[in-house]
Amino acid sequence: MIVYFVEDDQSISYVIGKTLEKMGLDKKAFSTGKDFIKTYKESKPDLILLDIMLPDTSGIDLLKFVREDDKDIPIIIVSALFNEMDKVLALDSGADDYITKPFGILELTSRIQAKLRKVSNKKVVKFSDVTVDLKKYKVFSNNNEIILTNKEFEVFVYLLKNHDEVLTKENIFFNVWNTDFMGETRALDMHIKALRQKLDEVNSNVKIETVYGVGYKIGIK
Repeated sequence: MIVYFVEDDQSISYVIGKTLEKMGLDKKAFSTGKDFIKTYKESKPDLILLDIMLPDTSGIDLLKFVREDDKDIPIIIVSALFNEMDKVLALDSGADDYITKPFGILELTSRIQAKLRKVSNKKVVKFSDVTVDLKKYKVFSNNNEIILTNKEFEVFVYLLKNHDEVLTKENIFFNVWNTDFMGETRALDMHIKALRQKLDEVNSNVKIETVYGVGYKIGIK
């Protein structure tokens, strides 16, 4: 899982980054709203931590921007503003939680874990224009259903869930086929080829990149 956090105070950003590392989470730090928006449009995170007072914009504006695009990503406001009305505005604008500075590491860790537990239990995976219904075993792109075989579905979901990583063929085999036996590498290559073709047929922005000598990675065209 990956967490984006927007914080212009370098000392606080360092603390948040180290906390996420100790939790075993991938992270991306931003000091401006502009950089956050650019990266968000390319790839969505599993959770967002937002400061309100930023050098180029308000964290509330970033919050509203995300909520217009995605209603489900957990967003925690981390701010020095402690006025009740500031908290009400943030929560009414779509924040899931509000932590005031200075904060305790244990409190921050607990709040993040609580939100990520809900993410791990969700039945929908989203990436760019692709939405996967894990319960119904269905995949959609731009409201068009993509018909996949069971194994294509499992490979695609595994790639999507780990979109921030380059996955080796060995890793895919171990997690999808539940084996480290590499005798069927051609089968994996054929599934990747079929997935690419089906994504192209619905003009999806999502692509499966080949990282030569390593494996595959989900990206955006």
